[in-house]
Parts: sequence; structure tokens; C-alpha cells
Amino acid sequence: MADTFKKIYRIVRRIPEGRVLTYGDVAALCDEAITARTVGWAMSVAPDGVPWHRVINHEGRLSIGRRSILLQELQRDLLQSEGITFISEDRVALERHRWQPRSRRRGASDD
Repeated sequence: MADTFKKIYRIVRRIPEGRVLTYGDVAALCDEAITARTVGWAMSVAPDGVPWHRVINHEGRLSIGRRSILLQELQRDLLQSEGITFISEDRVALERHRWQPRSRRRGASDD
């Protein structure tokens, strides 16, 4: 699992400030069969330097609120500080802020 999480963290570190990806988007960019749920687990234990707050659910919502309202507030504050706008209390304007790497196929690099 450690190697899988490292792959996930590598992708999440590439998400530019002011952009977000969904758990499923991150999974799709990995080079193996990684699920959105696995990405969620990885984000829940992300080390310093991994911008976990830029990963949201497929509806643009801050799923972390189910775990902790304080973490949801932190995630919202971090995203807003990067210029991310919300269409409701816990929902990002996903169409506006979703990062579009040059290639969406598994394992592709956009560097």
C-alpha cells in the first residue's frame, strides 16, 4: 500500500494552486488500478507537503466534513485562500476550478 500511496501523493503534488481534482480524477491518473476510495484513504494520512485539500468528491463537495467539521472548515479556508470559489457552503465550483492535465489517461505525465 505504501507504494500506491506514494504514486497518489506524486499526482496530488502536481495539482496547481487554485485548482482541484476529484478522488476519481486522481485515481484515473495513476498508472494502476487505484480506486477513488483508495485515494481518499491516502488523503486521510497525507504527509506534510501533500496538498490534500485540493482533492474533493465527484460532486465538488468537501467529503471530509463527514469525518470532522473542523477539517472541512480548514479545507474550505485553504481552498478559498487559493482563489477557489464555492457554489454552496461545502461545494466547489468544480467546472471552473477542476484541473485539466494535458492527458487524462492512466500513467500519463503532463510535465
